Amino acid sequence: MANNERARKKDSARLVWDSKPRRAPNPRDIEFQTAEVVIPNWVRDSGQIPMSFRDGMFGEQAPDKQQMNRLVWGDNLLAMQALLAQGYEGKINLIYIDPPFWSQEQYNFQTAIQVASLGELSREPTFVERLAYKDTWAGGIDSYLDMLYPRLQLMKRLLADNASIYVHLDWHAAHYVKTVMDEIFGSENFVNEIVWCYTGPRKTPRAFSRKHDTIFFYSKTDNYKFNQLTIPHKSGLHDTGQVETFGRLRKEEVSQEQIEEIRKLEERGKILEDWWTDIWATERYRNELLGFDTQKPEPLLDRIIRASSGEGDLVADFFCGSGTTLAVAENLGRRWIGCDLSKVAIQVTRTRLVQQDAKPFLIENIGNYQREMIYLSGGRIGEMQQVILKLYGATPRRDSADLGTRHCPKDGVLELVYVGYPDRPVTARKAEELARQAEKLDGTGYKRLVILAWDYDYNYSSELENRLRAAKQPIKTKIESRTIPPDIYDYLKKAKDEDDLEPLRGKIKFYEKPYLRLTKPQVKPATRGKAEVTIGIERYVVFDLPVAEKEREKLQALIKDNFAALIDYWAVDWDYDGYTFKSQWQDMRGNGRKTKVVVIQATANLATGKTYTIAVRLVDIFGNDAAGTVEVKP
Repeated sequence: MANNERARKKDSARLVWDSKPRRAPNPRDIEFQTAEVVIPNWVRDSGQIPMSFRDGMFGEQAPDKQQMNRLVWGDNLLAMQALLAQGYEGKINLIYIDPPFWSQEQYNFQTAIQVASLGELSREPTFVERLAYKDTWAGGIDSYLDMLYPRLQLMKRLLADNASIYVHLDWHAAHYVKTVMDEIFGSENFVNEIVWCYTGPRKTPRAFSRKHDTIFFYSKTDNYKFNQLTIPHKSGLHDTGQVETFGRLRKEEVSQEQIEEIRKLEERGKILEDWWTDIWATERYRNELLGFDTQKPEPLLDRIIRASSGEGDLVADFFCGSGTTLAVAENLGRRWIGCDLSKVAIQVTRTRLVQQDAKPFLIENIGNYQREMIYLSGGRIGEMQQVILKLYGATPRRDSADLGTRHCPKDGVLELVYVGYPDRPVTARKAEELARQAEKLDGTGYKRLVILAWDYDYNYSSELENRLRAAKQPIKTKIESRTIPPDIYDYLKKAKDEDDLEPLRGKIKFYEKPYLRLTKPQVKPATRGKAEVTIGIERYVVFDLPVAEKEREKLQALIKDNFAALIDYWAVDWDYDGYTFKSQWQDMRGNGRKTKVVVIQATANLATGKTYTIAVRLVDIFGNDAAGTVEVKP
């Protein structure tokens, strides 16, 4: 009996599923590429930007990214592995995540396109929907846990010893995740199961209406930071009735000393409990609404961040969605890191932070992201290029992994198709070289060259236009530049063999790269030693509108002479150093109720006597990026 007692383990319960990862992920030496330094208030904050961002010394002096707020676009698994490798282990003071709930739903972001006429928006907008994110799991709860389990392991390593983590879920998977959290963080570090209750209309004839979320609060150690919070006694269902009761008794049965004691109690408030009924559902906070499904209200995050962090602490949200955590952390004087795989989420969050006049922050991509994702899926670059050719409907050539041929289904033209490399933007020079090659290849040449690229170089469209115009020997091959969609990995995971590729061909769209042309800078005298420089967008064309056929004609008519209606955000770097884009001026269409049509000109006063490279970056409502540069010497 004694031997049996000794052999029996204590607290050995674990959640087991067939595909459960056996090893925790390790740090990976992956670089972050700075896509943009966003400076919402250049006048106020120009002196706070690291020198490398202000005077062209980027190659000599790297910025101290750990001192800047960071918004990362990409897979949070790779992002957290990279952060660990760059010294963030034990550095984050609070993590809040609102991951997918295992709802088996797909969430879209709806944009209303309206045209400005005499300062007013058209009354009948056209609506465009983009996928915000998917919460569908073909492998059931196993595949959901396969996603979340290693990410929680990485989050634990990133947390400081006195830090906490809040995981926001609902009835779909909370009971599974609680067991996983006990395993990773230790049941002894479980602090609270917070129940956030809200109300609203919903018909559930066969069940009680589900009107609460569950937030699991864990610490990393027992020495965690926690600030006791109170709420007014009369706050939702927290109303105890004590103050009113004593008030009614005040005249006859309560002494003056007791009244003063009650007043102090009322001022101090009620200590907050683990069921929250005084915070409404997000749709009740109309001024906050951004049109992003599953957006959480700011009062909820305000409470969590105040409770478990202090001013100057580092707060992270690796499923940042609409950016509520980052916006509240910014307002409360915390530093922050946000990450999301959804491009919609990054666009919404950037606009939100700019509109609230945030301090400068970085927008980053994971360096060689496409290459890393290819390796994660178990493939190689050459193999991936051939798969992409097949998904486009082309037949790979035997003599080159990056080239294929296709008969265009629309007009029957035999096309030469080129697939770019994941870590190299396609340049105008490369496109010209490929077109020259296409003219002579296989003896008869090809009338059309199709380029499928992950990314294109700055000024690609205008520079290619200039190169073709200036060519001594005209190029007869037509060039069609298309982009490889970033969500292609979701489809590639489903393609186990050649037979799986066929049904995917119709689902993946390779849209033609939009065209951007900037105006010639206009220069006017300003104050002594300064000149007023104006730059603008002369033309922006989206060749492939990713909308349903019945909506396309209506949309084309709406934007025919109003391309600005398609622009979600554009920014100007008045002195681009060739390395890092500094967003010193921005305009955006806005989110939710703050929607408007952007202006298409920007003006700044620049010092005379030097040559400036002015860079412009643009993101449209479909998520397409475009960029261009012009030079001016005021």
